[in-house]
Amino acid sequence: MEYPKDIKNRRKKRIQSLLEDQNESGSAPALFALPDSTPTFREWGAGPRSELTSPLEPDPEAMWKKQRSSWEDEGGGGTRFGAGFMRRTVASVLVFGAVWGIFAAREPWALKTQDFITGVLSNDMDIAAMQVWYEEHFNGAPSFIPIFGDKEQPAEKVAAGHELSAPLEGSIVRPFASSLKGIEIMPADDSSPSVTVKSVDTGRVLSVSKEAQGGIRITVRHTGDVTAEYGHLSGTRLAVDDWVQSGDAVGWIQGTEDTQAPLLFFAIMKDKSYIDPAEVVSFD
Repeated sequence: MEYPKDIKNRRKKRIQSLLEDQNESGSAPALFALPDSTPTFREWGAGPRSELTSPLEPDPEAMWKKQRSSWEDEGGGGTRFGAGFMRRTVASVLVFGAVWGIFAAREPWALKTQDFITGVLSNDMDIAAMQVWYEEHFNGAPSFIPIFGDKEQPAEKVAAGHELSAPLEGSIVRPFASSLKGIEIMPADDSSPSVTVKSVDTGRVLSVSKEAQGGIRITVRHTGDVTAEYGHLSGTRLAVDDWVQSGDAVGWIQGTEDTQAPLLFFAIMKDKSYIDPAEVVSFD
């Protein structure tokens, strides 16, 4: 049969004709044509993007540097430390000036503030009373404070103030019930004509005044919100704003021709009310 041979010849002629056409045109088919120049990576990104293509993620290092520069412009770095130090210095100077002004003033409100500041700086914190308060309100002391964890010494209610020392040795001749303001004390029989009156506790002199009967009365603000008055004094060396310790001389009393036995007026005020001095002072 000659059909297969004819088909083979026709295919051969067809291929040969295609090759001759390609040689004459001198160009490759469009399918295999290469571009004149290969585009770079930046040129690829410059063209239109597909909607499915995600945007480029910003460089974290560049963003951090940019944000850091903005912090420094707003006062970061060394300037930030300097500004904070300056603010603390100014605040310290203002507090120091306020405290100095309070102690330099002589107004009643300033005196109360002075007593409060002095008491806070000179008195120890009452840990026992604090522990009792915690146990009453929270059913137990806080365990995160080590000093409250001591179980060997149970908490007991303590008095707000401590016992004061006697201003002099003697006996009460006029009790508190007669005037509801104070008591009068007669020195002991073996005392000398001039008897020194002592301070019952640490405190500051609030006033030194003359009495209607001619004596001198000194008012001293003691610790624990206690104010004591020492009256019928014959003399004193104290002045307003002087400080006295427990047992220091407040003044002295001495008998006169009319009254051989000098008497001391002694009163105690707590929470703006007079109380019986015999309840807080032992005259035995």
